[in-house]
Amino acid sequence: MRLYLGIFVLLILIGSFVQVMHFEIGMIITQVFLILLPAIWFWKRYGVDKVKFARLYPLKLKLIPTILVLAGVMWIINMIVAASLVTGLMEIGYEPIAVIEPPQTIIQYLGYVLVLSVFAGICEEVLFRGAIMPSMEERGIVPAIIFSSLLFALFHISFLNLFSTFMLGIVMAVLVIKTGSIWAGIIYHMANNFIAATYLYIAGQHETATEVDFQAMLALIPLLVVAVVAAYFLFRLLHRQTGGRPLLENRKSWLPRGWFSFVFVAALFIFLVMAMLELAVGFGWFDLGM
Repeated sequence: MRLYLGIFVLLILIGSFVQVMHFEIGMIITQVFLILLPAIWFWKRYGVDKVKFARLYPLKLKLIPTILVLAGVMWIINMIVAASLVTGLMEIGYEPIAVIEPPQTIIQYLGYVLVLSVFAGICEEVLFRGAIMPSMEERGIVPAIIFSSLLFALFHISFLNLFSTFMLGIVMAVLVIKTGSIWAGIIYHMANNFIAATYLYIAGQHETATEVDFQAMLALIPLLVVAVVAAYFLFRLLHRQTGGRPLLENRKSWLPRGWFSFVFVAALFIFLVMAMLELAVGFGWFDLGM
């Protein structure tokens, strides 16, 4: 938790600054120096067997297609849920904020894929599924999955994306546990962010409407239902392919020991402040002057 809070603070103080200066270079600096290297230091500091502790085992090739398809299906679900929340807020006066500017050229798009998919996919998985989650597994896998995913969601500092990021963390944690390899989480994370970067690029090539369109949201309901059903069967397929026991059998509680601490309260406070700022800017209550 101290490792997490330290990285969280550095992300806001340094990571946000360097990303404003130059997004792609700033993302590389953030991912490598503020996320990956502290996780590696954590392994060395506590002398863990990093292969066993972080599950740095090879991934069975037969699992990759299932993981990739699942990434696409879950991205659709999270996208619709997030879009529904934004649409509801827009009805009461919220104006969406462009946190990441869409890439305008193919070169810029490839740069986004590199930093958002490759670097983020590797570095964030090493930290969250390779350092933070394993250190919480003393009281069972389930509390480690839930709490590490909550920390992962808070880490991305967005109220609007809190639920979707939490679900993203849950799925990647389950994949790592079920397959016994952190590469499952890395591949899923890369695929998810690749789809997001590609969508951002395509959307950036067209004029996007900002008015509320509930008819369009209602039209997405059948797609959401299909995606949820597909996700269910993909998880069942993954369970058969890995041959593991149900995860809910492996728990002593729903949260790890010592989860409610000063460090967690501090991290939650930071998130709430940034989330309130996000909403204040969107509703026009506060002007960043940009």
